Amino acid sequence: MVNESATATATLPAPGDAATCPRCRDGRESYRYYFRGRFEFDVDRARVFTSDGRETVEVDDESVRTSLDRSEYDECHVDHVDPTIPGIIAHVWCTDDDGEEVHGHLLIDGHHRAARCLRDGLPFNAYLLTEEESRTVVQADADIPDPEDR
Repeated sequence: MVNESATATATLPAPGDAATCPRCRDGRESYRYYFRGRFEFDVDRARVFTSDGRETVEVDDESVRTSLDRSEYDECHVDHVDPTIPGIIAHVWCTDDDGEEVHGHLLIDGHHRAARCLRDGLPFNAYLLTEEESRTVVQADADIPDPEDR
């Protein structure tokens, strides 16, 4: 899923583009993912962890496509995001149908930047949280159904 770090360069649109974007907003940010229950990630807390100077990893295009296919993002937001800002990947765990614990990785921040990088042929970089950090930023609530099932 990940390779060594690379640097992306891009020409950014005029700052005014974000002024009318319905996606741009201030306030706390979280990311919700539905799989065998609801997972909610405290993105703001994850950003604090990743501000420690750690290296980024380059996420391969196939993994970026998979993340985008499994998430919602707004095309109108893609044009004015800064693709040089790394995303954040967390470790996730769940129990499969056989009762076995399955471990994987999930992009919790940077879907619009990832979409821009993929579209523009730029490398997408992300910070990888440690397992301990991931457990700190995730809240699982299996009692809340996936909205697709309603």
